[in-house]
Amino acid sequence: MSSMNYAELIQKTVKPEPTGIVPFALLSAGAWAINRNNFTLEQALRVAPETVAGWLFEGYTLADSAISWVGSGYNNIVVKAVGGKIKWRRTGTPDVSEPLIKTPDDAEGINVADVSGDPDVKVIYETVKRLVEKENGQRLVGGSMWAPFTLAGLLTGADALMRSVYKNPTAAHKLLRVATELYLEYMRGYANAGAKVIFMADPSASGDMISKKHFEQFAFPYIREAFERLEATYPEVITGLHICGNTSDRLDLIAQSKTRIMSLDYKVPIETAREAFGGKIAFSGNLNPVDVVQNGTAESIARETVACIEKANGVSGYIVMPGCDIPPLTPLENLQTISNTVREYNKKSGKGIDHG
Repeated sequence: MSSMNYAELIQKTVKPEPTGIVPFALLSAGAWAINRNNFTLEQALRVAPETVAGWLFEGYTLADSAISWVGSGYNNIVVKAVGGKIKWRRTGTPDVSEPLIKTPDDAEGINVADVSGDPDVKVIYETVKRLVEKENGQRLVGGSMWAPFTLAGLLTGADALMRSVYKNPTAAHKLLRVATELYLEYMRGYANAGAKVIFMADPSASGDMISKKHFEQFAFPYIREAFERLEATYPEVITGLHICGNTSDRLDLIAQSKTRIMSLDYKVPIETAREAFGGKIAFSGNLNPVDVVQNGTAESIARETVACIEKANGVSGYIVMPGCDIPPLTPLENLQTISNTVREYNKKSGKGIDHG
């Protein structure tokens, strides 16, 4: 059995360096980890960070995830922090209730520093610190936020952003510049608090939403810039990108985006990603989060998990992971089926993590 812990395994996997061990990790799942304790995300912000860190530690430990996450589900809190309005849900994540930016000039009135000064954001950062302490180097702690393109659409409305892309590219880039600075301001707080995995999610930049041409012009440059700037300040941080939907036609660009991990939706064949990323960057996915992870039987979950590993075909840098954030009501037993299947697969190969 390997003497590596999960932190060391992920660090080696993302190089990507051959380990002979396939890791399993959840993608975010913060709403799941908090809701299972019968608290909403809004209520959790009024609970002691030490308590919430305990909930997260317990959830990711029980699921046997190689990465622990803080703040997942709170992405729209950045919009609130700069003056926008959000609507909290009983379960799951809050929605942006109305656009904050009505015209391109409104973007100039946003004070990026308001993000890290927001009281709720400060609670999240403190929770990061407490979870890092609990993990004690055994697992890396991660955080995530909307990528600039998706965040820009939340600030001004997705339809308005798409119109700008076609009719007023200058205005679109002006807004994307602000969104990039908001992303960096928020995620620096995570890194300063000890998070070693920094993701961005860009569902509006998938092939289901925009063409490869527009992805290259309006999403890719800001993804790359944000990761370059994070890497320059925090070289030990592992960056990650998740894009919902089909991204098969833009994997070549994603390989150049400075991300260390590309998280695949279930719509992207692992074989396609293997050819695009093998030996270049790590990639994860692509278990269907609803049909398989939430609603599957033990047999179907195990079958699909093994299929993902075998489709990766031993390439260095593959991580078994749901193809998106899991639904808040996902049964713990289903996650344990995935982790147990991965562990048994690793044992058959003669390697695995020594849990003592």
